[in-house]
Amino acid sequence: MKVKLVCCLLWLLIVSCREKQETLFTLLPSAQTGVKFENTIHENDDFNLIDYYYVYNGGGVSAGDVNNDGLPDLYFTGNQVADKLYLNKGKGENGELHFEDITEATGIKTGGWSTGVTMADVNSDGLMDIYVCKSGNYPAEKRKNHLYLNKGNMRFEESAERLGIADTTFTNQAAFLDYDKDGDLDLFLITSTNLVRNPNKLVAPVNDGTGLSADRLYRNDGDKFTDVSKNAGIVHDGMSLGLSVADFNGDGWDDIMVGNDFLSSDLLYLNNQDGTFREAAKEAFGHHSQFTMGTDAADFNNDGKIDLMTVDMLPTDNEQRKLMAGPANFQQFEMARQLGYHPQYMRNMLQLNASAGNGGAERPVHFSEIGQFSGVHSTDWSWSPLFADFDNDGYKDLCITNGYLRDITDLDFVAYNAEMAQGGASKEVIDNRMKVEALKMKTLKKNNFIYQNNGDLTFSDKTKEWFGDAPSLSNGSAYADLDGDGDLDLVVNNINQEAFIFQNNTTGKNFLNINLKGKKGNVNGLGAEVTLYTGGGLQQINHSVTRGYQSSSDYQVHFGLGNAKLADSVRVVWPDGKSQTVQKVNANQVLTLNYQNAGQTTINKQLITPILKEVTLQTGIDYLHQEEPYMDYNQEPMLLHMLSRQGPKMAVGDVNGDGLEDFYVGGSYHHQGSFYIQSASGKFSPKPIKGVNEQKDEEDTGVLLADLDGDKDLDLYIVSGSNEYFDGSEYYQDRIYLNDGRGNFTAALNLLPAIRHSGSCVVAADFDHDGDLDLFRGGRLMPLGYPKAGESCILRNDNGHFTDVTDSVAPQLRNIGMLTDAVWVDIDNDSWPDLMLTGELMPLTLYKNTKGKFSNANSFPSSNGFWNCVKAADFDHDGDLDFVAGNLGLNSRYRFSKAAPMSVYSADLDANGRYDAIPSYFLNGTEYPVPSRDELTRQIPVFKKRFQSYALYSKIKMSELLTAEQQKAVTVSKAFEQQSVYIENKGVGKFEIKPLPQIAQLSVVQDILIDDVDGDGNPDVLLAGNDYTTEPGAGQYDASYGVFVKGNGKGNFQPVATDVSGFFVNGDCRSIRKITGKRGYYVVSRNKAGIVVFAKR
Repeated sequence: MKVKLVCCLLWLLIVSCREKQETLFTLLPSAQTGVKFENTIHENDDFNLIDYYYVYNGGGVSAGDVNNDGLPDLYFTGNQVADKLYLNKGKGENGELHFEDITEATGIKTGGWSTGVTMADVNSDGLMDIYVCKSGNYPAEKRKNHLYLNKGNMRFEESAERLGIADTTFTNQAAFLDYDKDGDLDLFLITSTNLVRNPNKLVAPVNDGTGLSADRLYRNDGDKFTDVSKNAGIVHDGMSLGLSVADFNGDGWDDIMVGNDFLSSDLLYLNNQDGTFREAAKEAFGHHSQFTMGTDAADFNNDGKIDLMTVDMLPTDNEQRKLMAGPANFQQFEMARQLGYHPQYMRNMLQLNASAGNGGAERPVHFSEIGQFSGVHSTDWSWSPLFADFDNDGYKDLCITNGYLRDITDLDFVAYNAEMAQGGASKEVIDNRMKVEALKMKTLKKNNFIYQNNGDLTFSDKTKEWFGDAPSLSNGSAYADLDGDGDLDLVVNNINQEAFIFQNNTTGKNFLNINLKGKKGNVNGLGAEVTLYTGGGLQQINHSVTRGYQSSSDYQVHFGLGNAKLADSVRVVWPDGKSQTVQKVNANQVLTLNYQNAGQTTINKQLITPILKEVTLQTGIDYLHQEEPYMDYNQEPMLLHMLSRQGPKMAVGDVNGDGLEDFYVGGSYHHQGSFYIQSASGKFSPKPIKGVNEQKDEEDTGVLLADLDGDKDLDLYIVSGSNEYFDGSEYYQDRIYLNDGRGNFTAALNLLPAIRHSGSCVVAADFDHDGDLDLFRGGRLMPLGYPKAGESCILRNDNGHFTDVTDSVAPQLRNIGMLTDAVWVDIDNDSWPDLMLTGELMPLTLYKNTKGKFSNANSFPSSNGFWNCVKAADFDHDGDLDFVAGNLGLNSRYRFSKAAPMSVYSADLDANGRYDAIPSYFLNGTEYPVPSRDELTRQIPVFKKRFQSYALYSKIKMSELLTAEQQKAVTVSKAFEQQSVYIENKGVGKFEIKPLPQIAQLSVVQDILIDDVDGDGNPDVLLAGNDYTTEPGAGQYDASYGVFVKGNGKGNFQPVATDVSGFFVNGDCRSIRKITGKRGYYVVSRNKAGIVVFAKR
């Protein structure tokens, strides 16, 4: 028995050891490595949350070879402890990695509060120097940055003041770059300030270089550095924590990205190639992180364009999300935007470089933010993101450090301090009390995150499989091949815990490491572009070492090759434009590329003539859509998106009988719509409808051009909608304008019955086969009654007058749902037009027309979604009509499915005569209410008594939120499907739903145009989308720049790159139409913006 027990114990021990060894990384003990650095924080009267709000921001780490032995050494910065320099001694006889603390022996003496650290050969003598940034609640003298010049005998000499870079601002990190291409290394510093008490206070941004926390650019003038910040255009103020240097627009010059904390917007400085920069964040990003900390720039999807990662502090679990001080309400959000701040949201942002071509002067750089689609948007209080190929499979993975010593964003803590201030307590009393209370706040100590790149724009969380369990308060991080085995190890600087050294255990995959030997002045080739080609694909690295947060990684360039044992070629383009290519490079080696072997070679780039070209200016179309200020959230705080900004919609037709198609674009409250009449030259002239009050009260949400009176010309029908009036308002009355045949329109409002409900769309067909056009008018919503269905109707044409016959021919249609679009289509080829509908929180719905009577075909069970549009065509050439339908997409805060739906629970929950709607979603397998406690209680005050603290509400599941009586009263609306789809008609009433290509899922699809765009005889699809009306907690959907998917005539689609399609349109798109005439046009309308026009080349 004892023998059996011992054997079992041994077996369990072996299994346990194997399980521990199976992680990709091994956390090496300090007893083995000799790295015992610990960034210990002692809160005291000088260093605390009140007197220095960056007291818990931690330190950085730099990896670089300071003694030229081929092994990366490590430098750690300490806040209240001394910095440490560790010499890499390699693997000893026992095969274990070991370091030696050589700080004291080298003459490095640090004081003050160290933050960021970067290694660089500043004086180009072949030896790695070390630059350390300083900050803290100290006088300027103790905030001088240090430059330790390497003297070559394991001694360093502090030389910052002598060289003019002993900067005394509150600096957080440095990057060396040759921004002016004069052959030497210049210096960029990011700064913050401790002199502003409330950095979140809503004040106008300072953009003239006089701000307390404006960043710094120092030009290398040989024997010293000169501050050229203002002259170079580095003038924008911001609490800067993140810094990345890369060629974002592909013009061969280093650009600079700065991540800013608090209210200040992130910055993107594009290099003007003349010693100056242009700040271009607003044109490049749709939005960015709100509290940006660390950043990294890399081509993570291997398309040859540099992407960007910024990290924030969105928790992974519901409880912490509900406890954390979150985003401003929509009104505050709009106020910040009006002051000049860019949209920003509290989550990580993965900015996919979506620029057409190589950007530069021809096309500005643009990014699609896809962090939620990719699955990397939420990693708690995060600091250092690093892109690198940790598993050597050929794709860059992503590591993100996190943790915070005191949870100062706890809403109960925030509310307590606000109550003290409102109670009249003095500043001194409040500050002293906050210091005490802050020390009681919990520590946010969790595992760092690491994600495996799936190669399809998504990542898989491999934290447990690759790291195991190692909770920490981690800040700066760096990667390097510390042991020379061909994979990248990780080094992390922690607060109140020894630093981490994670040894990478990757086996079975190939690699190529590259050392760059640049010319004098930039001996390590910073700014070079290295591209590896293999198997028909490429990997590209912009050579920069300042990455993550307060840290810099090793200079050796690393590529994973997967199973490939040979790289087809490796090409380096040096900063001065010279290049060299090495063919047929064996894997698993360290390759040295020397500038001396480079030549003046020309890079042959294949010229592509896009299918479409933007021609807006040439057409003369100057329409600018406007919206009067209206905040749906003031009345309904828990709405998922606004319902008052649905336009502008467009309708196309030849209204004046000249053989050229014209179009009408709808207006908004207090703003007219207008016709645009096409001339023989292909230009358009505006022509408003005479007699229409310019200060009209209706909101145009749907428009139609059709022959409504049977006189052979096109008349105009306008749907009135929005959420700005109570149901029953006269301003929801639709309008008809009759055409005299020459394009002159006259109001004929008596042709319609009374319609007093908010609408969305109108479509025409002869549903009863009596020879004239009848109408279906879709109801969008019940104002102040979300998600109650709007009222829809079928309007029969009775000699030019329209009669509501819904109750007799299609009674189920009256309140079918919150409709967004409709299309008449003979789905079964029986000559009777059937009706296909889309809507919000409802399934795709097909109504079969049986000789003028309609019935629900129930063809699409469990397809409930946030559908916006639908169009029909025979995509597979089989003689029947298929569909394409636009939905929410996958780049959303919410992920839902049949098993884990998104729901809205609605009823008058507090018996005040007002309808309430509480949305819910699943997170980590459990259903929770979406609204914050403040949003919930603002609309339903009775919940204040039940949830008297944020902590209590944070633990509530959706199943626990409502009382038994409330649960009986509510109606539950659900959504299961969020992808935009292709619906293949299989005949006999059968359909198959397939998701459109991935690119179509990156944002909301608002409208669809079907046409043979490329002229191959098969119908293609153009998609226009985005939605800027969402609540700030979710953030606006803006990742789409227009989508072109090519049909192959068999019901399959392939995405067409913007470079090839030429279809590139940003903004909050609403409608897309084709116009024929002198040349074919594709016209896109946008909410609160101008129209964009494309033509075939």
